[in-house]
Amino acid sequence: MALSLAACDLADPVEDAVWAKTVIAVPWSATADGRGIEATVGELVAEGGTRGDPLAGRLAVGGRWPVVVFLHGCSGDMAGVPARFAERGFIVVAPWSFARPGRPASCGDVGPETLRWRLEETRWTLARLRGLPWVDPWGIAVVGASEGGLAAAQFADAPDEVVALAIMGWTCTDRNNVDFDGVRVPADRAVHAVIGLEDPLVADARVGGDCRVALRDRDHAVGRVVQGLGHAVPPPAILDEIAGFIADARRRHAAVIAKP
Repeated sequence: MALSLAACDLADPVEDAVWAKTVIAVPWSATADGRGIEATVGELVAEGGTRGDPLAGRLAVGGRWPVVVFLHGCSGDMAGVPARFAERGFIVVAPWSFARPGRPASCGDVGPETLRWRLEETRWTLARLRGLPWVDPWGIAVVGASEGGLAAAQFADAPDEVVALAIMGWTCTDRNNVDFDGVRVPADRAVHAVIGLEDPLVADARVGGDCRVALRDRDHAVGRVVQGLGHAVPPPAILDEIAGFIADARRRHAAVIAKP
């Protein structure tokens, strides 16, 4: 038995590298000392956390909080998104794809391997979150920006704990690649999509448009096109809307799992 448990504890080196560089943002209201946190898993482990629970000893005793898994864009820049969702009461866990050895730059040239990697990293992150004492049971949201939004839209095998997905800065359209086209998440999940009217993707010959067409037959879906916004993080009012949208999805999930 000891040998079996030891073998199970051996992490894949690539997965472990991505986990070490994963950014975790925590609102001040969730911490034991009343100070917000934004740090990588590696930094948190060096400060006393563990690889299994980087926030061990850092949070208010007995608390459980809603979690967002954030998928960054093609450059790896988080664009301040983890902190913005932490300000809205979420613990944000953001895997950094460029921790993969040999990870190519993909801005302007997202290939199928890149999409496969982004979804693989999302699954790894969700697996690490399972069983952590500070993750509340009412469902996790996956929020993606640009290339991360593409990954969120294509998360066809999203596990049951993912109750809401938000797509920022992606059109849910690719006329040349059916594997990137549309929204493939399970039909029972809530999906919010937002893009700026001035985003260059909107007028692009290959990917031009927005997600509203792909979302039109879904029961719990919202599509927004924001005037005056380019390829950037949506304004605070839209982030508030996304936070409320996630909260609604979590309430519906809580009602379902509370039924006898």
